[in-house]
Amino acid sequence: MPYLTTGLIDNTTVERVRQSSRLTVEISNKDTSTVAIQIEGFLQSGTTKVKYVDEFFTLAAGTVELRTYYVQFDAYEFQFFVSSQFVDVSAWGKDVAGKITTAFRIIVEEVI
Repeated sequence: MPYLTTGLIDNTTVERVRQSSRLTVEISNKDTSTVAIQIEGFLQSGTTKVKYVDEFFTLAAGTVELRTYYVQFDAYEFQFFVSSQFVDVSAWGKDVAGKITTAFRIIVEEVI
């Protein structure tokens, strides 16, 4: 099962405004069968990661799912567990007006 992550994203305020207030995630199932998806979101509190999103759902073959998450934190990370290598995950930070501020790289995390 592929394990994907945004890595830790710095979202500290600049002149009292955060770069991103929401994170939009697009998950596309290019497999020929239904796949399982688990999304976990963490905020950084000091030196501790605190889970605040924990979702599990299935996605039919050939479909796309959009999810939006609150990210008004100094730092956060999202992790994606997908049951197929034929699932694409994309993520964008958006400001309070809903405009895209950053497209984030989703990388394969090496599990040891």
